[in-house]
Amino acid sequence: MIKNDRLKEIWLYEQDKALPAEYELLKRAADTLVNNISAGEELPWEPYQCIMPGGPGFRGIWNWDTAFHAMAVSRWDTELAKDCVMGFMQFQKEDGMLPDVIFVDGRIEDRLSKPPVMPWSAEMVYRRCGDKDFIKKLYPMFEKNEQWWCKNRCSEGLFYYSAAIDEKSKEFDMLAGWESGWDNSVRWDFAKTSELWAIDLNCYMITFYRSMSFFAEELELTEDAKKWNRKEKNLEKLIEEKMWNDEKQYYADVNRFTYEISDILTVASFMPLYIGIASQERAAAMNILAENKNKFDCKMPTVVYDNPEFSENYWRGPVWLNVAYFAAKGLKNYGFYSADKIKNTILKWCTEEKRGIFENYDSITGRGMCCDCFSWSAAFIIEFILNF
Repeated sequence: MIKNDRLKEIWLYEQDKALPAEYELLKRAADTLVNNISAGEELPWEPYQCIMPGGPGFRGIWNWDTAFHAMAVSRWDTELAKDCVMGFMQFQKEDGMLPDVIFVDGRIEDRLSKPPVMPWSAEMVYRRCGDKDFIKKLYPMFEKNEQWWCKNRCSEGLFYYSAAIDEKSKEFDMLAGWESGWDNSVRWDFAKTSELWAIDLNCYMITFYRSMSFFAEELELTEDAKKWNRKEKNLEKLIEEKMWNDEKQYYADVNRFTYEISDILTVASFMPLYIGIASQERAAAMNILAENKNKFDCKMPTVVYDNPEFSENYWRGPVWLNVAYFAAKGLKNYGFYSADKIKNTILKWCTEEKRGIFENYDSITGRGMCCDCFSWSAAFIIEFILNF
């Protein structure tokens, strides 16, 4: 832990010189991540150091949380970042699935997975550490994971969330929602989670293929790189053809059985902008919605303000920094001023909320809600400041 603190302090000293106005918030974010490091012989992920989400309600390491944590700490401690990734990846199942959670008492939640962002994170870690052995170990594991997604969560070339239990079980729909990371989202009011090709999931798979292509090139696997490029382009085409609501002018989830496109607009709809596959025309239509005071009002609630189900209830209205960042960064990629308004509003909330760095924020008042020492919120504060 002493080494972790020393590396963090050296990095923070450099940020204080370069970004004095943002220094205090950066420090709070970095401190939150380091304070949530969990290591020791009694833990299931030893000998690796991993980062827990934060607080007594999160006694374990979570799948996509881990990817976000590794992304952030790789800025000052690439060994810790590699530990985060490898510490979780060692629990990959034989069929390639990555579980949802590894709890401190050794229990594993493997009835569901989480959005496939680990390759995207590992690429960022590798670009900062240059350790080719790191990606040599990960490459076959990620190959196996992609095969699992294609076998268990794909139909007609598009991906959906589900759960590894009997569909007739009373827990099935809840667990499928949890696999999305969006838990109780209004998105799942349109249809059951497992019935929908999810717009964010398919965009995450694009980042998966791009990272795999990059790894293959680094490992001099030329034919593999071509394969991953083909998969990426095929999926891009399907997203653009099937997941754009031409009537309402936004991207959305699609019922994979009826082919009906959802009329529920959420911040997930901006993911094609984040990965850069939207046309300028479609991006401009999304920007109009980002600025509309009755929709997102440059704050990025998880569902639009004028949806009758909008509330403070977890994923049914509050701002979550990970998906808000993806939306804002997507708009930034296309040159829209709304992106800076989103960034400035969210960082203002985080700065003014002195009680901690929160799991999510009230999308009207900016009040912090739920866990007050949340690691991925800290990670995306850093991204908003340094990668925007």
